[in-house]
Amino acid sequence: MNTNSKRLNVVLIAPPLLDYVADRLEPIAMDSRRTNPPYGLYMLAAILREKGHDVVLADLIAQGSPDLDRFAGALAEADLLGIGTTTLAWPAARDCIRQIRKLSPKAPIVLGGIHATMFDHYLLEHFEIDFVIRGEGEVALPMLCEALCGDIPFDNVPNLTLKTKEGKIVRNSLAPLLAGERLAEFSFPDYSQIPEGYAGLGLESSRGCPFNCSFCSTSYRSSWRKLPVQAFVDRVELAMNHLSRTSYGYLHITDDEFSVDCARAVEICRELGRRRLKPKLIFNARANDILNIDFTDAISEYAHEFLIGAECGYDEGLRRVGKGTTTAKITEAARVLSETGISGKACFSFVIGLPWETKDEVLQTVNFACGLYARYGVQVLLQWYCQIPGSRLWDEAQRKGIVSPAFYDDYGFFQDIYLFRTGVALTPTEIFKITETLDPIVKLSLLKDPDSRMVQYSHPWPILKYYPPKAQENIDIQGLGSLRQVRGVKRVNESIARN
Repeated sequence: MNTNSKRLNVVLIAPPLLDYVADRLEPIAMDSRRTNPPYGLYMLAAILREKGHDVVLADLIAQGSPDLDRFAGALAEADLLGIGTTTLAWPAARDCIRQIRKLSPKAPIVLGGIHATMFDHYLLEHFEIDFVIRGEGEVALPMLCEALCGDIPFDNVPNLTLKTKEGKIVRNSLAPLLAGERLAEFSFPDYSQIPEGYAGLGLESSRGCPFNCSFCSTSYRSSWRKLPVQAFVDRVELAMNHLSRTSYGYLHITDDEFSVDCARAVEICRELGRRRLKPKLIFNARANDILNIDFTDAISEYAHEFLIGAECGYDEGLRRVGKGTTTAKITEAARVLSETGISGKACFSFVIGLPWETKDEVLQTVNFACGLYARYGVQVLLQWYCQIPGSRLWDEAQRKGIVSPAFYDDYGFFQDIYLFRTGVALTPTEIFKITETLDPIVKLSLLKDPDSRMVQYSHPWPILKYYPPKAQENIDIQGLGSLRQVRGVKRVNESIARN
């Protein structure tokens, strides 16, 4: 352990999204593709180094496993171990905690990220950790280091939740959300030594989302803060110096919605042009914003791939989601993209099986989505609704006592039939009928565009596992799902309701 009270040895850990595939833990979802390094953790590493601390970043996403053996020396010398985790990565984070406690039993562990923010009491009560940083960590984590050095009391660290020696859990107050200008002042993520295998790099142009869709579980909803245009393009320029370390040279703008302020997005494109920068951008946009021709024309030069959250194929569903758009506007957005010549770069994402939906309503969305592909050549992604903590729908289910954060402690919760059924009301037979409808469309899209998955759909694995097809042998189930092995349903822990 470092004896210099002003300089700590810190290990920051990025756990991957994993699940069992044929009895082996494998990366899933975005981590199976390794699109870009975890932006937040790489930035926190840079901030701590600027403060004079020695930082080892254990990027287990790039490694594709939760194994910490290669970092054993750093763990043994650590004064602080930080783990950033979403709900989807929490089982792998638990694996990391178990390994840390074998290699470094006394070193303090701090959790950050959205899962820790939502469930700080539960995690401190039930797992061998010492601190949780709720919400933004750019100020709080360096101040925690100061407290561990003895320079300030722990009471002064904003956003901190800790367990006292007596076992009492104490929550410090939350600091105000960081303004966009302040976000631009923090150190640029240290991408100088990223591991091989990432497709590109991530950059944040804004934080939060001014909207609050009922199924959405992302952080900072109903709050949107933007970096100044010049400051963001400065970061693009810095990132482009490191793109040679990636496989494809993409720049992934990690904003929930890059197009929220169309005039600002246009100015970013103009500034890229003035500096003669030509990044290949991946980003999220809203259908309504695509109707702003200035934005669509400006971004077309830089757009490599972008996702539009369409969500529902009928107007009542869009109203209940809180999307703030209509099927007519979504259709018009697809038409504009087709006329602009970039429809093939757009993926319109839909959520099916929302808690109120009947089979007929799901089929309305299916037909609407496939019609967009057929008429305008956009990609469509149809995903079954999954109960993920943080959304208004999940909060409602928790209030009813039918879901719990304990459900997400172990691998396999994606395939948990109970968890799936808490969100999707359709019967297994109805779900198979929907798959039966989509199967030939997926096949035809692959025949037409063999190098692209223009219509993407996965039959839900909880249904396939517990209700295997009998009369539906004509459905091509092989490869449609992406997860395996249910580990069982954990019982609701009664202590959660207190917190």
